[in-house]
Amino acid sequence: MEVVTCLNPSSTGSAASGINAAIWQDVLSQAVTGEMIAVLNYSSLAEICTDPEEVADALEHADGERGHAAAFAAEGAKLGIDVPNNVGAKYWKRLRAAFLRQIEARDFIGCLIIQEVMLESFAVASYKRLGQVAPGTMGTTFASIAAEEEDHIDHAMAILRAERALDAQRFDDKVYALHLEVMTTLAQMLARDDKDCGCELCHGGCVKPMLPNVGLTSSELRGASLQHYLRTLDALGLPGEMTLAWVAQLPV
Repeated sequence: MEVVTCLNPSSTGSAASGINAAIWQDVLSQAVTGEMIAVLNYSSLAEICTDPEEVADALEHADGERGHAAAFAAEGAKLGIDVPNNVGAKYWKRLRAAFLRQIEARDFIGCLIIQEVMLESFAVASYKRLGQVAPGTMGTTFASIAAEEEDHIDHAMAILRAERALDAQRFDDKVYALHLEVMTTLAQMLARDDKDCGCELCHGGCVKPMLPNVGLTSSELRGASLQHYLRTLDALGLPGEMTLAWVAQLPV
């Protein structure tokens, strides 16, 4: 993947700028791919909904996620870089497959748990942190999209709390089963010990060791995402001592 910003400059300052452009290309590629996975997930969800309002809600979310992807791609264009996406990339393909298994089972609740509790925790927390360090309007875009993602999950949380009230043990068992599948994959994406990342989105080597050049670390993003996830599970009523033990078992 060629980075349009000059990567062979004559000055140290230009070299840093070129390196950082390459880093942001990879970060934005992950963001755009995640948003496109959300578009696919919400579109699939609309196909199994029986309530017309839920169908409309899912399609509205799909349109919103498509808009987020376009916004991230536009930020890349401002830096003179192409922002590819690949929904078939290693980790994202696994996450999409996990969601499709819930679609095949016509498990609306399972779909909400994956998309709204797990994937959105990852996105919101990461975007908030990226909003603090990304240059120029990119930082504003990350922050504003994080806020939008947070706002739209309230409806899903109400549905999930009502579902848990019917049978807490059954609900918690379902969350744990999905946790082992989905959160393990998300944790692996940011694991510092994943020496052969092979995420199929970084245009060169793995971007994780390069993140300190733009004021980030993969451990920091991982920690923020898991903290948001734990707070979401708390809001659903799951016992904190139980969910903390779940998270402690994830790859680091």
